Amino acid sequence: MQERARKTREKILATAIRLFARDGFEGTRIDDLATSAQVNRQRIYAYFGNKEKLFEAAMLEVFGRANAEDEKLIRLSKTDLPELTAILLRHYLNVHRHHPALHRMVGWANLQLKKAPLWMKDIKEKSFAHLRELYRVGQKQGIFSERVTFDVYIFTLLAVTYFHASNRITAAQTISPELFTGEGGKSLVEQMSILFS
Repeated sequence: MQERARKTREKILATAIRLFARDGFEGTRIDDLATSAQVNRQRIYAYFGNKEKLFEAAMLEVFGRANAEDEKLIRLSKTDLPELTAILLRHYLNVHRHHPALHRMVGWANLQLKKAPLWMKDIKEKSFAHLRELYRVGQKQGIFSERVTFDVYIFTLLAVTYFHASNRITAAQTISPELFTGEGGKSLVEQMSILFS
């Protein structure tokens, strides 16, 4: 019975991620979710309580998968500092490529949620704490400017990679389709690295 319950919960969560990523928080109806997951509404409420808590669980699952990849960042050391910007850009571009629900759900959350979820506050703190310390060492070594804080640095890298993942269709028309090719991605990483050197 417990195994069946676990599988049902996982099926509901997987369906919720798919629908929330596609239709957003407001555009996803519990009835549609129940139909798609092949469960009754009561089962969804029994496992998650309400739609807000289901969205939260879906976001936590998506971030959890993406953050699992951030474990690689914890292994970075001082020897990686000269290439840190390129390493991080490639990493975050790959995270978005492997986890497309991430940028979609983050976009919907920013557009539709009434207030910032408290659970997001420290969701990336493990990797950020390590990167923040590396960045400070890089500043002392003259690799990074003392005038640019870690917060601005990491925000810029995240913004560029998020925009690259979430605006492929429009940016390919308004900026350049070449940016979204394999060679264009490499060029983006190289040129962004120059900005922070």
